Amino acid sequence: MSDDREAVRAWLTLLATSQGLKKAVDTAFRSGYGHSIARFDVLSALDRARPGGLRAGALTERLMVSDGNTTQVTAPLIRDGLVKRAVDPDDGRVAIFTMTKKGERVFAEMAVAHRRWIEDAFAGVSPAQLKSLRRLLALISPTDIARSRKDAA
Repeated sequence: MSDDREAVRAWLTLLATSQGLKKAVDTAFRSGYGHSIARFDVLSALDRARPGGLRAGALTERLMVSDGNTTQVTAPLIRDGLVKRAVDPDDGRVAIFTMTKKGERVFAEMAVAHRRWIEDAFAGVSPAQLKSLRRLLALISPTDIARSRKDAA
């Protein structure tokens, strides 16, 4: 294969690895905790936003999903008593999401398991290689795609 295809081959490898890891972690969360990786991501975002929580729009932005997707993922967390949805006292049209005490406990357990799973997945990679991988990934610019699309138009 010629060098001009190396970027596509690297992208396919990155995509397959990323999707494989995500699927394995999602399966582990579902079997061990009854929650998906998407729900873990919500709890993780709310954990970082403690104690004030996040406005619905900010949560959607952090998750990089649609408003409808945020609603769909938060509903079971609210039902299970892990997340609380309240009206913003300054703007009644806006919802604010926070973790409950139960949510904090469940998230803490899930976070420990998540870290262990990720460490296990990367066990064959040395700390120096991990640093190199992070540096290499930082060189990839998704914004260049938007620029090349404009140039092609």
